[in-house]
Amino acid sequence: MSTITYNPGAIVIAEGEAGDSAFLIMRGTAEVIVGEGKKAKTVATLSEGEVFGEMCILEPGMRSATVKAVTELECVVTSYEQFTESMETNPAQAALYMKTLVTRLRQMNQMMAAMDPKKRRLLDVFRDWQREEAERWEKLSDEEREIQHLALMMSSF
Repeated sequence: MSTITYNPGAIVIAEGEAGDSAFLIMRGTAEVIVGEGKKAKTVATLSEGEVFGEMCILEPGMRSATVKAVTELECVVTSYEQFTESMETNPAQAALYMKTLVTRLRQMNQMMAAMDPKKRRLLDVFRDWQREEAERWEKLSDEEREIQHLALMMSSF
């Protein structure tokens, strides 16, 4: 694992690029953007204690969104290889990334079950889920955010 600092405006990961790492935000904020050009939409704002890129440490592949630093952003970066090693040496950290992914998958399943397949495209459902996830985070109290942040920090050791 390494810690990387990004300047405001820097692209951390880009939609469509190959990826094999995940990021834990230690300081700062980032925005999640889906689409390009005129169709680009910010679907979430992430801050301390939040994870992004977690799908690519379970199965390296194409990034599903762009993440851009809003403020100076400090992240702990975990590669696929480091993650697979941590499953044996630091299972609590590995579980944290998997928990994030499972939570997001459950939310996606709930949204897909509620949608009318004749009227919705999967990409629209995904974008709605990302907006709802951002809204859920915004509704957490400072104490709840701090608890999540501490749990993430403790698992990165």
